[in-house]
Amino acid sequence: MLQLVGNGGHMGYQQYENQLHLLTMADSAEILALLVRLSQRPKPPRFLLHNYYKEVPVSANAEVLYLFDDSLCCRTSEIQSRAVELSRHTILKCTDLPHDVYAEASYHPESREIVLSGFSYVEVLPERRSSIRVKIGGLLYVEVEAGADRFRAKLKDLSLGGCALEVPDKALLGSFTYFYLNLSLNLANRPEPVALRIMARLHRFESEGTPCRCIFLFELDRGSEDLVGMYIAQRQGEIIRELKA
Repeated sequence: MLQLVGNGGHMGYQQYENQLHLLTMADSAEILALLVRLSQRPKPPRFLLHNYYKEVPVSANAEVLYLFDDSLCCRTSEIQSRAVELSRHTILKCTDLPHDVYAEASYHPESREIVLSGFSYVEVLPERRSSIRVKIGGLLYVEVEAGADRFRAKLKDLSLGGCALEVPDKALLGSFTYFYLNLSLNLANRPEPVALRIMARLHRFESEGTPCRCIFLFELDRGSEDLVGMYIAQRQGEIIRELKA
C-alpha cells in the first residue's frame, strides 16, 4: 500500500508496496493538463518512464504522442514497454514537473503505445532510493540463528543493505533483535555455492500473519559485501534478460 499524505486515495495504488508517498495537492485532471502543456512546447522537456520490475529499476525516455479523453498516449523502448505491461503502472519523471507522477498504464502491442491515466504526484521514499534490491527467483532458503535456536525462512528479496524474509511463524523470532542469517548463493564464476553467515538486525514486520514477512538490515564485512554485490548484479542481469525475452 502507498503511504498517503493528506486525504484521498485510489484503488490502483493498492498494487504498490511501501515505496512511495502519495502527494494529494493536485487532482488527475490538473496534472494531465500540465503534462499536455509541457509536451506541446516548441522544445518539449525530456519525459522518462520509470518502473521496478522484480525490484530492479528500469527507465527509458518516453515520446508523448497525443491526448485521448482523460488519458495521455506515448511510446517508449521495448524493454520499458514490457515492464509497464507487467506492472500496469509507471512513474513519469520530468525536470519541469514539481514532483514525480504516478500513472496507471496499459500497453497496446499492436500500436506499441502506452496509455497513461489516473495521475497523482508521488515521492519515492528514501528507503527505496538507498540501494538496489532484487527479487529472488525460485526458492532460496536462509537458515536463521535466533540465539541457540535455528529455523529456515524463505529469502524474498535482497540488497546490500538487507533482505526480506518469509518466516514460518513470528514466534520463532522470540524477543531477539539481532540474528545470524546463513545464505548459500550460486555465483556464475564459482564452481560451488558460496556460504555466508551474516549478522542482521530485525528492522520491521511487513506482515504479521502466518507466515510473516520481515525486513532485516545487514551488518556486512568487506568480503560478504563483495559476494552479496556479485549475486545482486548477477540477478539483475537475469531479470533484465527476462524483459528482453
